[in-house]
Amino acid sequence: MQEVTSIKSGKTIGGPFKVFFGKLGSKPLLLAFLLNLAAFLLCTVCFDAKYEVSDDYITDAVLSGAFGTGYEPQLLFSNVILGYFLVFLYSLIPAVSFYFVLLLLLDFLTATAVLYLLFKKKVNTITICLACIFLFYYSKDLYVVIQFTKASTIAGIAGGLLILYGLWEADKHKLRYIVLGTLLMLAGTMVRFSTIFFFAAFLVIAFFACAISHASKSGTDPEKKKAKPGFIADFAKRFAVCVVIIGMMFGAEYLGGWICSLDETHADFNRFHAVRCGITDSDTPSFESVEKEYEKLGLDVIDYYMLNSWNFLDRNVYPDELLQKVAVINRNAVKQRSFAAAADALISRQTLVIPAAAAVYLFAVFTLLFSKRKFYPLVLLVTSIAMFFGLVFYGRIMYRVEWSVYFCAASCLLTGFSYDDDGLVSKLERSDFGKKTLKIGLAALVAVLGLMSFVPDVLTKVRLLGCSDSEYRETFENSLRHSGEYAFEKAAFPSIQRKISPNLIDYMQIHSDRYFMVDFCTGIQVLYYNYNPWIRPEYGLFDRYSYFGGCTMHHPGERSAINNSGIDPDNPYKSMLNDNVYLVDNCLYQYRILYFRKYYIHDAKMKKVNEIDGYQIWKVYLPE
Repeated sequence: MQEVTSIKSGKTIGGPFKVFFGKLGSKPLLLAFLLNLAAFLLCTVCFDAKYEVSDDYITDAVLSGAFGTGYEPQLLFSNVILGYFLVFLYSLIPAVSFYFVLLLLLDFLTATAVLYLLFKKKVNTITICLACIFLFYYSKDLYVVIQFTKASTIAGIAGGLLILYGLWEADKHKLRYIVLGTLLMLAGTMVRFSTIFFFAAFLVIAFFACAISHASKSGTDPEKKKAKPGFIADFAKRFAVCVVIIGMMFGAEYLGGWICSLDETHADFNRFHAVRCGITDSDTPSFESVEKEYEKLGLDVIDYYMLNSWNFLDRNVYPDELLQKVAVINRNAVKQRSFAAAADALISRQTLVIPAAAAVYLFAVFTLLFSKRKFYPLVLLVTSIAMFFGLVFYGRIMYRVEWSVYFCAASCLLTGFSYDDDGLVSKLERSDFGKKTLKIGLAALVAVLGLMSFVPDVLTKVRLLGCSDSEYRETFENSLRHSGEYAFEKAAFPSIQRKISPNLIDYMQIHSDRYFMVDFCTGIQVLYYNYNPWIRPEYGLFDRYSYFGGCTMHHPGERSAINNSGIDPDNPYKSMLNDNVYLVDNCLYQYRILYFRKYYIHDAKMKKVNEIDGYQIWKVYLPE
């Protein structure tokens, strides 16, 4: 069989790679697409795709009309322009969850783009090995555990790398790469704009790495030196293009915000949303660290637990001005951490040893062994760790962010991989013994890593399908409730094949004369796994229950839904005395009744009326 000739170098691929890659060595895009498609199909067949966190499901539900007020283009975290596009798709095919499909599509395009840029430079045994390792370590987060922050960040980094390739390295079709990269970046920032501050740092490093490489080539190539004598002007032009593209991202964000401001029904929600984020979007300090400052505001331990568990819906009790002061107190307490405390937090979270990190370390080793860029991996690793420390001090460290940072570093390493033909390993590879040993070693590495990446999850899935309901719920709760933590079981859970609490969902739907207030901490991270993410959430889903506390607090749709059930939208917890209002709460029921007594009725009591699928259902009442 004819051996594959790698692009640019003329090196060949032999051995076990001949059969599959025989006709793909000169087609990097097709090779990247097929490898990525194989990873997608493997993940789809072996595992149940799911949202990693509730934010995506709630966004999808609101978009789909779960509050019974129609399709909602004003997405909770994403650009309204994207929302109008999704509403259009829902109007064509109502049954499909196009929000979920959009995130998957971004993930697929991103992975394909990264592998394409890797193969565009060279297709050989080493780059194919790198591609396989990349898919082994990142495909489950791409195609099984879906999350919008991850999708946004990786689309941004992949789009930016395409742009940089078009600006600095492409021999032809430069505009094509720039346009496609810009579209991918635009889509990413429309999904979540704030991720621009993650991937932009890595793109700046990649930009200067490309500039240095370009300068060194121009200095040694007489033709390039003659054709482009003004490197500074050349650099300035490329930098200006990047500035214009970044300006487009900010322009799209501004336009989306302006469109939102035209809708008066959402104006109050958008203001409250910013206030809510001030408390909820950072780490929670201990009560001891904020007790004295809380007391100055007239708050005690009851308020501490209510405020820091997202349960500050009653705006007469907790007005926006008070919430803003609480946010400042919390942030100041979190920022007082020492460097040692931050390091301890990263160590305790195992941030530096999760699989996404292992992939970056492996790519760094490959770069040191085979690539010309020896200093590049160190810069990317230092940037990643520095970013983690910053996130710890800011109080925003969580798995989806950690994974996104590592993905950015890995993508920069792969797309910046520059094969060193004069390196020690390359010289060894030129001998028959060295070439054969290298190929056997790389094939063994790929096989071992592939088995380690998928077999444990498949076995875990089989075990979970066969365990008892109580054991299943307990394992599920321990692994998935803490959405900010890494847990390999997330991918393994058969969430579509086996529901976590179907009896509770049926119970709340059947009792149409009742309205169930589901505590945020109790249900928000678990109950949405009862729904298939491929299917659009049911219209009017929250007619019978809703999550009290969360990113939809005081959303116009939520206010309308609870108002139709006789609940005061401004003081919803006061309405717990209504005969038709029940509470689902496993976490804070002790503090909730104390809260109720403190601010509403002193002698109110609460009793448990039922327990279904491990969830406790309560009723607040007045003693006779």
